[in-house]
Amino acid sequence: MVSSDKLDAFGDYLGMNSQAERWFKALSSAGKITWAAFVAAFEKRWPPIVIAEKTKAEYEKELLDYMLPEREVGKKMTLYDRECWTHVAWAVKALQLATDAGISQSTSMIWQVRSNLLDVLKDLLKDEEYNTWADFTKAVMELKGSRLEEKQAQNLKQLQELKAL
Repeated sequence: MVSSDKLDAFGDYLGMNSQAERWFKALSSAGKITWAAFVAAFEKRWPPIVIAEKTKAEYEKELLDYMLPEREVGKKMTLYDRECWTHVAWAVKALQLATDAGISQSTSMIWQVRSNLLDVLKDLLKDEEYNTWADFTKAVMELKGSRLEEKQAQNLKQLQELKAL
């Protein structure tokens, strides 16, 4: 018989009067004789859901489509319970997508993603070759948020002046 403490602990995690709790209380002692028997009974009733894994191509497409919206440049947001600039949060996610796509240790797709960046970001990034995604995203993260904010304001002012003509 499985340790009653282990089964009691499992039962504590079930919602009160839930379908799972009712199943658990009605489970025969044969289903509780070993942990393996219990897991088998549980998985028979609630088969594990197969997670839909993204393909490398799907991660690459997501990376190409991942943009920092113009209205967010020079703003701050919360990432992992810390305040940071939006371009830093963008770089963190871009690196994660590159890692998930299996290209983070290469130059693959860096130029395409860089070319899709907003002009204000491209203008402040050095014109250099990045050897890895870590190098590229580090360069983005090292951009001064206050400088991006200033450049964005300048660009918006110029755009308004052009519209006024």
